[in-house]
Amino acid sequence: MANGGEAGCAATGDCYRVLVGLPAGRPQTHLDARLDERLSTGTVKSWPLHLGRSFDDVPPPSGYFRFVETLLHGGVTAGCGAGLYCAGASTTRQEMAVFVLAAQEGAGYRPLPCASGFEVFPDVPASSPYCRWIQELFRRTVVSGCGGGAYCPAAPVSREQMAVFVLATREDVGYRPPACTAGTELFDDVPTSSPFCPWIEELARRAVVTGCASRMYCPVAAVTREQMAVFLTVTFGLRLHGP
Repeated sequence: MANGGEAGCAATGDCYRVLVGLPAGRPQTHLDARLDERLSTGTVKSWPLHLGRSFDDVPPPSGYFRFVETLLHGGVTAGCGAGLYCAGASTTRQEMAVFVLAAQEGAGYRPLPCASGFEVFPDVPASSPYCRWIQELFRRTVVSGCGGGAYCPAAPVSREQMAVFVLATREDVGYRPPACTAGTELFDDVPTSSPFCPWIEELARRAVVTGCASRMYCPVAAVTREQMAVFLTVTFGLRLHGP
């Protein structure tokens, strides 16, 4: 074989088979293992091994499996409880605030707490566990509410709103994508006149989205939690394991 080439190991039998034993039950939702190989030269090589199927409703055959597992690995979400991710459920505006900030800032990040009597949105009281996340997005000028001074925390996030959420959080405060040009729109259902057009087309340029059908984006459709896993992972460059 030429220097730098690759070949399968099945023919020579020079392969590894690694079995990771787990105690009865699953001690925690997300599990990793590490394979250490000690060479005859004394050098030790290590590889992280991801032990998947963390959620019963996102099995390995799912096209969303790796994206959802990446969010869990990165501390962006722990699912919706009882060993589930609620993959097909709509992503709410309050959940979205946590998703984008945790994806941007990393595991362990917590915004400043809200102070009772000083809430930005009347429908997001300081007692809400989402308050600090929503108000941090407000401070970063990512969100301004849903109208009438409210935030609509339990409302589903639409595909057009998602484009603003992820890009405005990913980039510096005040970021605005290039404007759309009439007659050259990427999606027939997102005209230049739409305020979401620049955000959606920027996501397409970054290969985050390809639409919902030929030349269609379905801008007002709700974003499911499994779809959001893809948008977050690609936009924020998340990886199941670091380099």
